[in-house]
Amino acid sequence: MRTILNLLVLCLFLNSCNQERSIKHSPFSSQEEPNRGEVAIVYGKISNLQVYPHIKEVTLTLPDFSKSGEVHVSPIDSLGEFRFEIYPIVTREFSITPIEDRLLIAPGDTLFIEHDFADFTNTQFSGSAAIVNWQIAQFRNDYLGRYNFDYDLSYLDYKDRSDKQLNEYFKKLTAFQKEHNTSEQFNTWAEKQIRLDYFSVLIEFPFQHYIRTKEEFVEKDAYYRFLPELENIINETMILFSYFRVMERYNLMKKFDFNPVPKSDIKLTETESIDLLSSVSKNNFFSQFAVATQLSIGLKANTTEIIDENEEKINKIITNPFLRSVLQTEYNKVKDYKAKPKIFSDAVMGRDMLEKHGVGVHPQDSFNIVKRIIDKHIGQILFVDIWAPWCPPCIIEMPYSKTLSDYFSNKPVTFVYLNIGGTDEQWKETIDKHELSGIHLYLTGKEWIDVMNRFNAKSIPYYLLFDKEGVMVDFGSHLRPSIPGTKIAIEKLLE
Repeated sequence: MRTILNLLVLCLFLNSCNQERSIKHSPFSSQEEPNRGEVAIVYGKISNLQVYPHIKEVTLTLPDFSKSGEVHVSPIDSLGEFRFEIYPIVTREFSITPIEDRLLIAPGDTLFIEHDFADFTNTQFSGSAAIVNWQIAQFRNDYLGRYNFDYDLSYLDYKDRSDKQLNEYFKKLTAFQKEHNTSEQFNTWAEKQIRLDYFSVLIEFPFQHYIRTKEEFVEKDAYYRFLPELENIINETMILFSYFRVMERYNLMKKFDFNPVPKSDIKLTETESIDLLSSVSKNNFFSQFAVATQLSIGLKANTTEIIDENEEKINKIITNPFLRSVLQTEYNKVKDYKAKPKIFSDAVMGRDMLEKHGVGVHPQDSFNIVKRIIDKHIGQILFVDIWAPWCPPCIIEMPYSKTLSDYFSNKPVTFVYLNIGGTDEQWKETIDKHELSGIHLYLTGKEWIDVMNRFNAKSIPYYLLFDKEGVMVDFGSHLRPSIPGTKIAIEKLLE
C-alpha cells in the first residue's frame, strides 16, 4: 500500500512539474515567432466592379495592439475574386474594406463572401462561419451604437440618458434575435458590442465634460458602478476591436484614480504602472489585457525598453496565448526596425521600386512629397511635423517646436511643416503667430492622402525623423516637440 501511495505522490509531483513547464514562456527578447494556431480562410467575389472601377484591392484588418491592426491586402482579380489566409489565434473580429467593417472569424474557419458593389446592404456568406457573419451584417444595418448627448450635461444626467439608450438598443437586439433565431455566437458578440459601445462613451465623458466645465467630479462612486460589468465583458471568449479602445481609456482613468485629469503631478514609473494594472480585476484576462495595453504604448513609440526592463515580471503576468502572440509580433517588428531602419525606410519611401518593379519611378511617386524634400536635403537631419490649423493638439505643440528649432538653428537640422487642412489664411496666420522657421508646405488633397497612408498616420500631430542619409529613424505621435526625448533623439543623430 505504501508503495502505491508513494507512486501516486510521485505521479502527482511529476504531473504538476509538467504543468508548470507547459505554461513557461520564452522571454520576449528571444524574438521567437509566436504560435498562431490554425489558419482561417476568407475569400470571396465582388460583382459589378464597374460601379467603383478605382477599387483594385480588398483590405482585411484584425485588431491588435499596433497603430493600424494586423493588415492583409488581396488584389481583386479580373473575375472580382479575392482571398486571404489568416491566423486569428482565437475567435476575433475583423474588418474587410470596402465590404463590411465588423465580422467574426475563428481558427480553422472558412468564410466565402459575395458582395455586390451595386447593392452594399446585401452581402451574402457561405462556409463554416457564414451564419454568425450574416447575422452580424444584418444587425449592423440598423444598429449604430451612438450616444449623441451633450457633454455639458451633469455626470449622472449623462449616465442616466446613456442607460436609457442602452436599454433601447437591447430591445432592438431582442426583437432581432426573435426574428432571426440567432446563434449563441452572435448573441455573445452582440451583447459585447452593445455594452462596449456604452462603456466607451461613459469612460470618455468625464474627460470631455471636465474640459468644457471644469466641474469637480464628486459623483464618482455612483457614476462608475458599471466598472464590474466592464471587467466581466472583456474576456477571452472573443476579441473585439472595441477592447483596445476601451482599455486605453480605462488604463488612463485608472492611473488618474478615475478623475477626469490627474489630481497631482506625481507620475507612476512604468514598473509601478505594470504593478497597478496587473491587479485591477478579479478577471485575470482583464488585468492581463490592461498590462498588455500599457506595454503597447512603448511599442507604438517604436521602443521595446518597457518590456526589456520589466521582462521577468511581464513573463509572469502575461500568460494568455493571444495577448502574448500579438505583443510578441509587435515586439519583433520594433526590434527589426530599430536594427535595420533603412530597409523599412526604403520600403515606405518607395526607394525599393527598382527592385520590386524594375523601374525607379512609380506612378504614385508624384505624390511622395516627403521623398522629394529629403532628396533636396541630403546631409541634413529632417524633423517633419504633419499638422493642420484646426487641430488643437497640433497648435499646442507649436511653441515647443519653435523652441526646438531655435535650439538647433546652428546645426544641420531642418524643420519641415506639412499642413494637411484649413484655409490658406489660417495656415499662414499660424506660421506667423508662432514665428516658425523652416520649410512650410500646404499639401494638395492627393499629397496629404499619400502622406497619411504612406506613414500610417491615423491622427495628427504626427512626426517623422530622418537622419543625414535620408533614412527614417523614427516616426509617430510620440515625437512631440514638448517631450524631452525628441530633443535627445535629434541630438543623437548629430553625434
